[in-house]
Amino acid sequence: ELCRRRFGRKFIIGRDQCYGLFRSNGLCRRNRKRPRTTCSNHNYYIYEDLLNTTPKLRPTRFGQLCVADITYVATESGWAYLSLVTDAASRLIVGWALCPTLCREGPIKAMRMGADFYTGQGVPTEGLIHHSDRGVQYCCNEYTGLLKSLGMRISMTQTGDPLHNALAERVNNTVKNGWLFETQDKTFRQVEELLARAVELYNTVRPHQSLGMRTPMEEMQRLLSQAA
Repeated sequence: ELCRRRFGRKFIIGRDQCYGLFRSNGLCRRNRKRPRTTCSNHNYYIYEDLLNTTPKLRPTRFGQLCVADITYVATESGWAYLSLVTDAASRLIVGWALCPTLCREGPIKAMRMGADFYTGQGVPTEGLIHHSDRGVQYCCNEYTGLLKSLGMRISMTQTGDPLHNALAERVNNTVKNGWLFETQDKTFRQVEELLARAVELYNTVRPHQSLGMRTPMEEMQRLLSQAA
């Protein structure tokens, strides 16, 4: 879409040819062994699913629903773990954190960043639905306590089906496979810097078909102006 806007009729290319160009230039991720990021074998309370209802919740305003998830990223010292918090209506990544382990500090840091972003836009966190999987990082007392202190409503998947947190899974895939290539030879700090740039590109440059080819930042501004 961005190439079409820039080059007009000079840029006429199909999906398969486009991916062929990507592969020939080393821009397609190779399959690697994937670590497990969700451990739901714990004794913490699992909250009700407020998203996958009948009918399914369809957020229409910025700050109505956010989704959170953890994914893995390769570094020279092994796997690192990326926590993302995404506003569901605008697709905007409002918070993120990279940690060397699957500790609860990563999701907590990402959520604090997200809460600060919402309040910075004049959007209160009270009543905002936070949806995640049933992983121990999201069910632990420290994390749920943070959500309650922010006035958020807690929602969790009831099964291991990734489709029950599909938006978070898609954002994970887009950020990793869209801008992070061959990171296994880079230091943790270098990967963190690359991620900061990737999140910026995702939020402000990449148009989304589901948003009418607007960027998440443009969609957030549109939704906020509608609500004003």
